[in-house]
Amino acid sequence: MSARVGSISDNALGGWYSYRASKAAVNQITKSFDIYLRNRSGEKAIAIALHPGTVKTGLSKEFWASTKEEKLFSAEFAAERLVEVVKGVGVEGRGRCWDWEGKEILP
Repeated sequence: MSARVGSISDNALGGWYSYRASKAAVNQITKSFDIYLRNRSGEKAIAIALHPGTVKTGLSKEFWASTKEEKLFSAEFAAERLVEVVKGVGVEGRGRCWDWEGKEILP
């Protein structure tokens, strides 16, 4: 599971050093693992990273008040959206990070 804050090109605010670095690492591991899968399995297996958005869990509680209501997702909604993204990405989307709307998050 990744997050938009792992994108270096999308970082306009700074801060969150450890969290940003960990999510950037998730994206790098995803890319590297996908290369491994491609070499071993061709198109039979792919790796992608997913960003579920802000999900209303204990982890995000301190951000609930500052997140627009339409951008604060239930766990069920986030899971449903991510399943749809996985179904739609296909081999063309391998090794990349995708958000809950099916939009690529650039590195």
